[in-house]
Amino acid sequence: MSLLKHAGMECKKIQYTKPEKTGVFYYSSMSYGKSSPIHIQSPKMKCCLSGTDLLKKGSITLELEPITNDFSFYDKLLQLDDRNIKETFNKNKEWFGKDIPLDLIDDMYKRTTKPVKKDCKPRFSFKLPITKGKVQCPIYDQKRACLDIQKITEDCELIVVLHVRGLKFLKHHYYCDMYVSQIKVCVPREQRYMIPDKYIIDDEEDENSDILDEVVMMEIKLDKERETKISEAEVELLQKTAEMEGLTKEVVQLKEVLSGLKNDLR
Repeated sequence: MSLLKHAGMECKKIQYTKPEKTGVFYYSSMSYGKSSPIHIQSPKMKCCLSGTDLLKKGSITLELEPITNDFSFYDKLLQLDDRNIKETFNKNKEWFGKDIPLDLIDDMYKRTTKPVKKDCKPRFSFKLPITKGKVQCPIYDQKRACLDIQKITEDCELIVVLHVRGLKFLKHHYYCDMYVSQIKVCVPREQRYMIPDKYIIDDEEDENSDILDEVVMMEIKLDKERETKISEAEVELLQKTAEMEGLTKEVVQLKEVLSGLKNDLR
């Protein structure tokens, strides 16, 4: 298996297969060169959520951000997104049998990266492979010993390997399908102490934890569903608008032909 450091990966070398239907979606596999799978190694980054908190989430994604102000990894993922959009536009006639405007393709594509606010660092969300509630990708420490995901603590430093599989086309949008295939937990030497994994202090008073009200959680869920429906409606509106523009052009052309035929009869 070939491993690509993010700085050395050339997006122009990525190859795409023609999308094939798989269930309810179409899938275009991606490779580096003619056949090599795409495995990208990230720089060392800070973990924003502990492994325990990740397991509590319904959809498990690894949340990371750069340790320094180095944006090179973020820029590489931007290049990957741009390459995916450009290739879809260049091949849309071959892949889908019709010409799709570039701006519509851009709107339909769900980018891997999100815009970064001024004076802020980028934040990355990468999917973890899960089977029956267990994380499948191996997690190692600096001695290459396997770790449980619960050993990952907030603000610890990680290096991840991303497997970029392909483009997944759904009804109203598409995205680059990738997941974390390996994790390395980096522990600074000065922090390698025998630290208990559990709380051992004897408290006499009970501690209360703040819990979000179920009503508030339901409102948050409904807001997300509304945002998704709005996004899907906007994409469908753009598609219908493009179709109407094409029909309008055909009507104008037919009128011109009809007018020319009438003039010939005179």
